Amino acid sequence: MHYIRHINNRLLLQMTYKMYPFIAGILFFFSACTSSPFIELNSRDNFQLEGETKFSVSLNRDNLPVEMDPILIENLGEAVTNYLEGTGHQSSLDAPIIIELSVDSKDKIKVDDFRYYGYPIHRSYLYDTDRINTVPEFYLRISIKDVDQDKTLWTGLTKWRKGSSFAPVDMPSAELLIENLLVNL
Repeated sequence: MHYIRHINNRLLLQMTYKMYPFIAGILFFFSACTSSPFIELNSRDNFQLEGETKFSVSLNRDNLPVEMDPILIENLGEAVTNYLEGTGHQSSLDAPIIIELSVDSKDKIKVDDFRYYGYPIHRSYLYDTDRINTVPEFYLRISIKDVDQDKTLWTGLTKWRKGSSFAPVDMPSAELLIENLLVNL
């Protein structure tokens, strides 16, 4: 009896070790599918956009950073218009509500402190203890302003890096990024 229990425990232990990569793969898949971009939101008096509101879209084309593609901001503007018209609002040039889109970039400083390398053998370059890199990050701020009151009623901020899955490089990805922000409106 003791011998059979020992064999069963041994088989279960081997099956458990074989299942670790499978379980890790499933967890990775679900975490990758449920990830969302960085979002910061703020509103005045829990502002909600009422149904069939007339709006216009304003883009910061003049203050666009050099490394930003101007087609990108135009795609984002179209995505905002399409999203809001799809939810029952109306686009109009003389609207009392303005949707402002601002895109900017900022370099994030990254210090390479070689935490993962114990010795300079693992690198093909000279050992430099204070190597600094910059990584450009792009920011999109959407603000909803009331023209009559001259106040910002709602604002949302998101960011991405070049090559990120959240970078709005084409119209479908721009629509997805806009939807992630404006779904909270």
